[in-house]
Amino acid sequence: MALHGFGILAIAIGAWIWMGTSRPRIGALIVLTGAAFHLGDLRTSTSEPWFAIGFCLAYLWTAVLAHIALSLPNGRLGSTGARALVAVAYAGAAGTQIVRYVVDSPVPPWWWNHNPGQHTATAVASSVVYVVVTVATLAVVVRRWVLASSLRRRHGAAHWVMVMIAGLGGIAAALVAAFGASSGARTVSLFVSCALVVGAVPLAVAARRLHHELACARAARAVLGRYGDPHESSPVVLQRALADAVGDPTLVLHYADDGGSFIDVHGAPVTLCPSPGRAVTQVHRDGALVAVVEHDETLVEQRRVVDVALDIAGLAITNSVLRVAARPTPDVAFVERHRIQRDLHDGPQQQLFGAMLLLDMARTGAIPADGALNRAHRLIGQAVAELRELTQGIYPATLVEHGLAAAVAQMGELSPIPVLADVPAGRWPPDLELTAYFLVAEAVANVYKHANASAVVITVREAEDTLVLEVRDNGAGGTGEPRALRLRAASVGGSVAVSSESGRGTTVSARLPIGMPCG
Repeated sequence: MALHGFGILAIAIGAWIWMGTSRPRIGALIVLTGAAFHLGDLRTSTSEPWFAIGFCLAYLWTAVLAHIALSLPNGRLGSTGARALVAVAYAGAAGTQIVRYVVDSPVPPWWWNHNPGQHTATAVASSVVYVVVTVATLAVVVRRWVLASSLRRRHGAAHWVMVMIAGLGGIAAALVAAFGASSGARTVSLFVSCALVVGAVPLAVAARRLHHELACARAARAVLGRYGDPHESSPVVLQRALADAVGDPTLVLHYADDGGSFIDVHGAPVTLCPSPGRAVTQVHRDGALVAVVEHDETLVEQRRVVDVALDIAGLAITNSVLRVAARPTPDVAFVERHRIQRDLHDGPQQQLFGAMLLLDMARTGAIPADGALNRAHRLIGQAVAELRELTQGIYPATLVEHGLAAAVAQMGELSPIPVLADVPAGRWPPDLELTAYFLVAEAVANVYKHANASAVVITVREAEDTLVLEVRDNGAGGTGEPRALRLRAASVGGSVAVSSESGRGTTVSARLPIGMPCG
C-alpha cells in the first residue's frame, strides 16, 4: 500500500540527512518518524497484545513531527515552552489513542484504509487534540519567524515553508477524520498529508544547500568587488565588505594587538562581550590570532560562507591590523593621557604629599624629627622611582614583583600615621592589582589630608569572584565620595561606597570583579 512508502521514505531521507549533512539530530528525528509510523502496522495483527500496542502508538509519529518543527534548525529545543509543548504532543498522540482503545474496545485486525469503527466521540476528541497541538506548534514557529532577524529569516526560509506545509496538511487530514468522512476520503487525506511531508523535507535540504552555494559565490564577489587591491583597503571598507558578503549588516571587525586586547576599525580599544544572539569568529594568519568578527549567531549555521569571505579577505585583514595598530587615534591618545594623569595623581603625587606632611609635623615638633626625615626621604625616593617607572610604561616595582600585599605593607611602613594592613599574599591580574593599589593609596592619602586620624586599617579579601577593599580610619568623618576613587574603580567594572559620619571616622569600600564577564 502507498501509505507504507511514507515510513520507508522517511527512514531513508532521515538516514541521508543524519549521515550526509551537518544536521544529525534532525536526521535522527526523521528516522524516528518513519519507524514510529510503522507502529501503526501492528494493528493488522490478530494478536490482541500486538494490536493494542499498534493501536495506542499508531499516531506517535505525528508527535515526532512536532518535535522536529520546534527543534529546527539544529535539532535542539531552545526553550522551556518548546520542551513543554513537545511533551504535550507526545502525551496527546499516545494518550488519546489509549483512551480510544479503552472506551471504544476496537476489534482487530485494522488496516490503514479500513474505516476505524464507529465515528465515536473519542475519535473526534483525538482529532481535535491533534489539531490544537499542531496549531500551537505552528503558532510558536510563526512567532519565531516574526522575532527572528532578517538574516535568520533568509537563511531559514526553506525550514519555515516546510513546517507550514506539513502542519497545514496534517490539520486538513485531522479535520477530515473529525467530521466523519468515509474511509476512502480519510486515506486520501492522510496520503496527501504524508506526501507533502516527504516532499517538503528533501526540497528544504536542497534549497538550503543551494542557498549556501549562492551565498558563498556572493561572498566572494562582494569582498573582491568592494576592494581591488587588499594592500590599499581601509579597515572601515573591509568591515563593510565583509558585512555585505555574508549578508549581515550588524557585522563588526575587531583587530587583535600585541597585548592580547582588541581595537575596532577606528583604532579605539574594545572589550569582546557578545550579547545574546551574537557570536564571534576568530581570524588566524600563520597560526596567530589577528582579528575577530562579531556577527549574528545565524552565521554559525552557514560557516562555509563566513570562511569563504574571511579567506578571501585574509591578506587585507592582516594589512589592516598593521595599519590600525600603527595609527595613533585621538581616542587612544586621550585614553592613554587620562591613564597617566590618574596614575600620577594616585601614586607619586600622594607620596610626595605624605612626605610634605611628615616634614610639616617634624617642623612643628608633632613627631620626632629624625624618624620623620627618614620616612619622608623614603617616600620621596619611592615617588621618584614610580615616576621613572611610569615614564617607562611599567607598574610599581614592588607591586609587580611581590604583589598587592607587599605593596600595601610598604605603603604602611612609609605612612605618617600607623597603618594596620590585612591583605592576602595571593596574586591577581595585573590590571586588577594596579587598580586596587591606587585605590588604597588614594584613600589613605585622603586620610592624611582631611581626616585628622591617628590610625588607618586596610583590609583586602575575596568574596564571590570579587576583590573587596576597605580603608577605615578613626578620624573626624563627614567626608563625601571622592570622584577619583569612583572613576578608578569603574575602569575595571568595579564600584566604590563611602560611609562617613561626623565624629565616627570614614570607611571607603571598593568592590572589583576579579574576572571580567567577557574576555
